[in-house]
Amino acid sequence: MTFFRNRMFLEGIALGGICGLIIGSIIAFTLGESSVGALRRAIDTRLPNRNKVPFKYLSQ
Repeated sequence: MTFFRNRMFLEGIALGGICGLIIGSIIAFTLGESSVGALRRAIDTRLPNRNKVPFKYLSQ
């Protein structure tokens, strides 16, 4: 009985992963590159320190 439970769990993970890839691909295709670029710029303006590199730690 344990094998059947593990099998159902693994099938659920596989099905969820496949569905996630398909849905994510559809969303990425419909949004397009320009919309994603605009979204990234909007995030960068709201969170300006997100991509800053602390150079004082790089000279170790």
